[in-house]
Amino acid sequence: MDFNRENISITIGRIIAHSISNTITPAEQAVLDEWLQDSTNRHIYTTICKSQSINERLAEFDEFDPSEGYQRFRVSIGKDNRIRYRLWMTAVAGVLFVLSVSVTIYVSMRERRQLSEQASSHRHDIAAGGNRATLKLADGRTISLDETQDGIVIESGEITYNNGNPLTETEGSQKGLDGTALLELSTPNGGTYQITLSDGTKVWLNAASTLRYPPRFSGAERIVELTGEAYFSVANDKKRPFKVFNAGQEIQVLGTEFNVSAYSDDPENKTTLVEGKVRLLLTTQLNGTALQDGKFIELVSGEQGIVKRESLTKVNVDTEPYTAWKAGYFYFKKTPLEDILRQAARWYDVEVVYEGGIPNETFSGDIKRDVSLRGLLDILQHSTINVTLEERTLIVRNI
Repeated sequence: MDFNRENISITIGRIIAHSISNTITPAEQAVLDEWLQDSTNRHIYTTICKSQSINERLAEFDEFDPSEGYQRFRVSIGKDNRIRYRLWMTAVAGVLFVLSVSVTIYVSMRERRQLSEQASSHRHDIAAGGNRATLKLADGRTISLDETQDGIVIESGEITYNNGNPLTETEGSQKGLDGTALLELSTPNGGTYQITLSDGTKVWLNAASTLRYPPRFSGAERIVELTGEAYFSVANDKKRPFKVFNAGQEIQVLGTEFNVSAYSDDPENKTTLVEGKVRLLLTTQLNGTALQDGKFIELVSGEQGIVKRESLTKVNVDTEPYTAWKAGYFYFKKTPLEDILRQAARWYDVEVVYEGGIPNETFSGDIKRDVSLRGLLDILQHSTINVTLEERTLIVRNI
């Protein structure tokens, strides 16, 4: 409750009551005149004066006969309390009238403030992310990829978009694609992109992620490095195992589909298996050595491996909340608010600030990722969470 606004409403309500009943003092009239300089306040005042309920209450107050009331209740009240009763009933009628006016003013002012905040929020709404990525070639050149395309393909040493159009920056030249030096596909906050590797493996990169890979796989293993989040659909090749390295773990694959979330600001790295089988090992660093020789866990469909503080565990999960981003929507299933806003920060490229601690709330539901930030925040309006958007900062107040 905003006590300052509540006190203003009671004060103005009392003055308006005096004005309507022609008992207003010069000092009160001066306060009322200043308050009425605002056009919205004038509208509130006019509405109150014309209100049927207010006029009826005034009529009831004018017609009230304390003596008649006393006659109805004198047996229970007693003779000595006649004056007290008359004064008490008169005061009650007056208080009820003032409160009625005050509540009207308070509600009107609150609604005006809420409408103003909503309008302000919509003015500062932020569009959803889209197809955005850069490609760093082996020779150090960096190419901004076409945002009207959703992915690239590496085949026979050439790079094209998914629709077959060549990258003009590499057309007619193999410079930067030769040798074994790793290429690098990166998405910014608010970006996503797909790549088909030289062996046919498809990788979808989520926002703020980087995949490092060779222009062609050679040797007994197919190795890539990941930071951030990606969904893998690995081409089957039993003679050449597929491995994904990220900070904290090594994922060994034969042929499968899985999601890896390994952001540096997440408390846990999560590998969620959709189909097939993978083996997880702890490592010291990105593409590092095994942390615990001979110790690993294996995942089957519907299981999730979790790396946290040099520990490796697995749990059974519903895979949809962890893979929905690839299909183009957010999916929440009793998801903590902090996790939701962490996703929002990456997809809409905003900063999240908590005032008064992180609210202990969870949410369930799904929403398309192509909606603006306001569309996502609308699901939070059904709770006690207070979220406001200022420029590119989401401020969460724990109330």
